[in-house]
Amino acid sequence: MDGRSGNAGPSSGRPRFTGPSGSALRIVLAYAVVASVWIIFSDELSRAMTVNPDMLTTVAILKGGLFVLVTSGLLFLQIRSDFARLQVSRDRLSESERRFRAVIDVSPVPMTMSDADGRITFTNHAFASLIGYTLDDVPTIDAWWPKAYPDPAYRKLMQDTWFAEIERSRKSGDAFRPQEARIRCKDGTDRTMLISSGPLGPGTSDQVVLFYDITQRVEAEAAMSDSNERLEQVLRSVTGLIGKVVETRDPYTQGHEEGVARICRLIAGEMNLSPEDAEGIEVAALVHDVGKLAVPAEILTKPGKLTDLEFQLIKAHSLRGYEILKDIDFTWPVAETVLQHHERMDGSGYPGSLTGDAISLGARILMVADVIEAMGAHRPYRSALGIEAAMGEITTHPDKYDQEVIDACARLHTAGRITV
Repeated sequence: MDGRSGNAGPSSGRPRFTGPSGSALRIVLAYAVVASVWIIFSDELSRAMTVNPDMLTTVAILKGGLFVLVTSGLLFLQIRSDFARLQVSRDRLSESERRFRAVIDVSPVPMTMSDADGRITFTNHAFASLIGYTLDDVPTIDAWWPKAYPDPAYRKLMQDTWFAEIERSRKSGDAFRPQEARIRCKDGTDRTMLISSGPLGPGTSDQVVLFYDITQRVEAEAAMSDSNERLEQVLRSVTGLIGKVVETRDPYTQGHEEGVARICRLIAGEMNLSPEDAEGIEVAALVHDVGKLAVPAEILTKPGKLTDLEFQLIKAHSLRGYEILKDIDFTWPVAETVLQHHERMDGSGYPGSLTGDAISLGARILMVADVIEAMGAHRPYRSALGIEAAMGEITTHPDKYDQEVIDACARLHTAGRITV
């Protein structure tokens, strides 16, 4: 809509005087025209029509009285017309405000309006219904704060956050960013609200505040978080159980998977991996030998040297572990990490002879942790070699292991944090 349409006619191009200034100007112009005409012509006319000079004073008095009567009548008509238009404008404004309040009163979103002096001038039906307060309960913003936030510390936090956002919005000209708050309702219950605010219009200090009830969403998120936490606990219990089952068939490696998981967690932390990624690698470490369930127990516990066929059966445990784990809906790529944990960076590993970046970071960490824990512990076919030998194995073979992982292990070893 053209912003000038209310000030000028569509074709004349001449300005119109409207509002209080226009009314005053019209009254002054009317008075000036009547007064000028009266002054110019009335004296000449009275002299021409008065034969007796002694009557001039009487005629002047009558002329003045008539002037006052005529101008008063004209001013009365003009002022009455202006007041009539003003009353129509007031009626329209009052009707518009009534309709506006009626619309927001039926809105399902709780709302309040306040003026520049901090008085709450309006609360809609949804506000009274959901939060419980009326204008009698909270006539001012100062009265609202202690009722909505009875805890002094939380109240101060919300006030600081609220006023800081108002100031930021005012200075930047950006919209007010909704604030999440826990509000105490009149019935004593707490509800979580997303609160937004804004001016009622340009050039006004009156504010409208909207309250979006997100209690159910927050409770659902909390319930989901609790459920996820319980599922994670179940997953860890199941993962630990799998490791225990493997250990019952291969007692010589008892505690091996837990030891590998602990070293994986240390390496991931030293490499500044995210907690989520570190947890995924740790879970993979706890079940990395699950494929040994497919290996005959007599081979796993054989004290002597393994034959080539027996060693091939042992090597197949990575693939067997992948097949067991691939259909489990882990949050992390646990099955793929288990599949690759005997690969080597130079392609000399198994089962896929993968090289370099084809091996996942989780598997690169797991393969190193597996070597350190395995070499440091006793096996039926050899005695424990110790941590120094294990560190020597990975540091002297940079072609087989990821250099970043090697460096992280070296730092941990220097700090005395890796034990087997």
